[in-house]
Amino acid sequence: MGRSGSSVACPARKVTQKQIRIQSEAQEEINQAFDWYFERSPAAADAFLTEIGASLSQIVSHPQHCPIYTKSTRRRVLSRFPYSVIFQEKDETILIVAVAHAKRRPGYWRGRN
Repeated sequence: MGRSGSSVACPARKVTQKQIRIQSEAQEEINQAFDWYFERSPAAADAFLTEIGASLSQIVSHPQHCPIYTKSTRRRVLSRFPYSVIFQEKDETILIVAVAHAKRRPGYWRGRN
């Protein structure tokens, strides 16, 4: 309430989330990891996809919460699997550049835009 006892209204800000775009190479990495887990445990494969989905939701909602990884990318490390989601924040989109295994070929995705 303001000093006069009346409510002070704050102008409403429309918060729009950016659209997510997954590069074909990153989608293939998700598919390959899913297949690998599925061969060993369908439950693990489902858990992997669930964590990927939760990570993408978090990235879209709060991209700035993910630390800067390289000059033009940020990274969200999965908590239950040895993968990171590497992304670029563009003006209108979040571009998923890679879903990279923690122990394989570091930085192999750097030529992707």
